[in-house]
Formats: sequence, C-alpha cells, structure tokens
Amino acid sequence: MSMDKSFRSKGPELLVDLTDNIAAALIELASLDIEKAAQLASEIADRMAAHWGGQNIYFPMGLSVKLSKRDQRIYDEFNGTNHSELARKFGVSLQWIYKIVKTVRLEEIARRQKDLFDDDGDDDEEVEEV
Repeated sequence: MSMDKSFRSKGPELLVDLTDNIAAALIELASLDIEKAAQLASEIADRMAAHWGGQNIYFPMGLSVKLSKRDQRIYDEFNGTNHSELARKFGVSLQWIYKIVKTVRLEEIARRQKDLFDDDGDDDEEVEEV
C-alpha cells in the first residue's frame, strides 16, 4: 500500500515506509478504512519525525522480548509431562523445552521470594533496642 504521491515526493524513504506500515497496521488491527488509516499514519509519522528528527535511531529486532513471550507461553502450557508435545508445537528441541521450563520456573520462584521478603517500610512491630 502506498500513501498519496504528495507525501511520497516530500518524505524521505524511511518516513514513507513508516507511514505505509502504520497505515497497514491501522487497517488490519483497528479496522480503519484506507483513507482514515492513511491520514492517521501520516500524522503519526510526522510526529515521529518531529520528535526524533535528525537523530540516528536503531530499532532493535525485539528478539529477546519475543523469545521471552514464547518461553512464558511454553511454561504456561507445560503440564509436567508434555515436553515432547511442546517441542513439536514451538519448533524447538526437547532439551530446549527442559531448559526453558527450568529457567522460567527459577525466575518465578525468585520473583515470589523477592515479594515475600520485600521490605516496604511498613513494619508491623517496632523492635526496641536494648
């Protein structure tokens, strides 16, 4: 999908591509009509350019977040006996499933223990020094 020719001729390739991708997402995810999506996409791209214009910006691939979400899904679907099923479903090795389950379990335990011993400053009892 391409935005109108006036924007394309004025905008550098990155902003045109950003606008096209935003418009596609608005149409697909928010069910907007093409005209409204193009209008909003252009406005968003303009705001991004105004906010970050002139800066060198690196967009990370977000692999660690995607992997973390995948790993959490694997852990959530794990029932204690379905290692092989999960390996097939998520396209990873059986050993990787064992590693993910162990890692996420340890993270969950650490998070819970931190909460148990978290000092929030509200002591129920005052300790008197002797």
